[in-house]
Amino acid sequence: MKGETQAVHLSEIMQKQRLYPEYELALPMIEVKKSSLKRLAEGDLLLLGLEQLEMVLLQEGKVCANVILDETCNSRKIRITSIEEDTVYLADSKKYKIVKCSLGRLQSRVLEVGHQIGAASLDFHEVVLVTEEKIWAKGSLVNVDDEIAVQIDEVKR
Repeated sequence: MKGETQAVHLSEIMQKQRLYPEYELALPMIEVKKSSLKRLAEGDLLLLGLEQLEMVLLQEGKVCANVILDETCNSRKIRITSIEEDTVYLADSKKYKIVKCSLGRLQSRVLEVGHQIGAASLDFHEVVLVTEEKIWAKGSLVNVDDEIAVQIDEVKR
């Protein structure tokens, strides 16, 4: 019994230990009117102004790279299209809040243009909307008139 407990504990420690740097995969940051954000309800659509799925890799809140989704031979990979050297910070204003649409976390040992990162573990339909480091809502990616949008499934005020 004691051996099983130690094995379980060791397994948990190893799962917490990261081999490679971890990045957050997100859609580009968007500005949303504060009044619109407060009225957000289940079933609402948040149009993102994107015609194709462009994403960014974030580390500690800073944009590290721009990426796109490559789907070939039944495998999903994220391909790095450019590395961001200088990050432009968007700040909240009186009327607008900055919203991050997070798709999940992934690890990569290399961060260079053309490198592909396996993304089989991510569900690209589930999106978490975050403002000021707080989860505001959860939703799913949908296509509305050839434009990518987030349909709100749950609001977490």
